Amino acid sequence: MKKIITSIVIIIAVLGCVIGGFFYYRNNKVVYNNESATGNTAGNLNNGGLFCEYDGKIYFANPSDQNRLYVMNSDCTDARKLNDDSVASLNVCGNYIYYVKNNFSEETLGMIFRGQLFGVYRCDLKGKHPKALYDKLSGIISLSGNTLYYQHYDNDTNLSLWSTQIDGKNNKKIYDTPYTPSCIYNGKIYFSDTNGRHHIQVLDTKTNNITDFYNCNSYMATIEGNYAYYIDLDKDYTLVRLNTANRTLEQLFKPSNGKVINYNVYGNKIFFQVEGDATGLYRMNIDGTQVEYIAAGNITSIHCTSQYTFFTYFDDQTTLYRVPTSSPITQVEEIVVK
Repeated sequence: MKKIITSIVIIIAVLGCVIGGFFYYRNNKVVYNNESATGNTAGNLNNGGLFCEYDGKIYFANPSDQNRLYVMNSDCTDARKLNDDSVASLNVCGNYIYYVKNNFSEETLGMIFRGQLFGVYRCDLKGKHPKALYDKLSGIISLSGNTLYYQHYDNDTNLSLWSTQIDGKNNKKIYDTPYTPSCIYNGKIYFSDTNGRHHIQVLDTKTNNITDFYNCNSYMATIEGNYAYYIDLDKDYTLVRLNTANRTLEQLFKPSNGKVINYNVYGNKIFFQVEGDATGLYRMNIDGTQVEYIAAGNITSIHCTSQYTFFTYFDDQTTLYRVPTSSPITQVEEIVVK
């Protein structure tokens, strides 16, 4: 009888080890993306990356719950919390959510918009099995294929541009300069140079070489389809776009007494913020036609998804508002996610 009991115990122990090993392997096995994968739109990442739409779901930092990680359907139904991390710079692709973790407090809330947060993380689409890929102060991150580009911080060099693989391996410095990696298009990173000239430059992710793309005095340059959009500092903060095929420059919006300070391009619409005599949030077509005044005041955190565009006011970043992204706008809705 003792031998039988011993054998049963051994069998149970072996089965336990096998099952435990299986679940450990499944939870730690990295599923890779194709090389053309990206994680969020440039416009959303430039606005903090607090919303990211993927496969019929919107993953977002809930402002009414200390920016903790939530998910809901694209029509804003069935909202639920995924984990207790306060997040920003969301990228979602394949099996994973990538984000910058913020040690949230009222005092550090504004750090989201200054690109100073506390670590690059990866978790599954249910918010489980978080893994730190970089656990110190960091800035904007973006996904290209199986590589995450992020703004790295240390006491010696302040912010610089680094990259790591999605499995956390091959973590390395790309440049000492904190180039903004939010706009990834066809495997290349486009950005406004921060070294004084403000040209639009492009970083080839295969070689890490940087070249000039367009000679201009730009801010927040992004590429969408056949156009480069940017705020033209030489034209008093006018929003413009460049036809990348024939290099024709088009003026999209020039405030009569003010300046464009932020924007987000999505589909055939541009949402943008004006500061001046008519401060507020606007919407127009991507060719500059059909300009609509949406909301007055200092708007921040403009995030676009297929059905809705979300925003907050600068002096109240815990209250969330939405309007249709492309459909007619009849009202601005305040929404509370519980």
